[in-house]
Amino acid sequence: MIPLTINNFLIYFSIAWGTNICLNFLYVIKRYVPSVKKLDIPLDGDIEFNGERLLGESTTVLGLLISILASLFVYSIIHNLVWMSIPILVYFGHLFGSFVKRRIHKKGGEFMLFVDHGDYMILTGIVFVILNYISFLFAFLALLVTYILHPIACFLAFKLKLRENPY
Repeated sequence: MIPLTINNFLIYFSIAWGTNICLNFLYVIKRYVPSVKKLDIPLDGDIEFNGERLLGESTTVLGLLISILASLFVYSIIHNLVWMSIPILVYFGHLFGSFVKRRIHKKGGEFMLFVDHGDYMILTGIVFVILNYISFLFAFLALLVTYILHPIACFLAFKLKLRENPY
């Protein structure tokens, strides 16, 4: 088990947040560079399930590619397969959050705290706790810090005109 030290927490948190920032930055790039938006294909291929898109527009092939590249980048620096898995788990956390929101008919921001701001930390924490890589306390603290900082980061990005809404 990875001990809960400040160093380990910062590595875990930085990798997860760094990946999330990269995925959110992809959204910004697509807003201002239309040619990138044309290249970015929704992962669900526009498939519907019970009248709703399976995942929606924001879960894309380019986002998956960014997560894979982030994993390889992390591995090239840290040489640790456990830490390397975080970017992929972050992506699948977002994917699962998109799937859940569509099943309960919520859109971005309507389910703010529980899914929109924490889906990536929730899935990563669950997987790491189940695999006994980190303690429940470690995962809980990462989620708690995310729930405090993520809304602030979204508000700042909104003020910088990088997001369409402050949540």
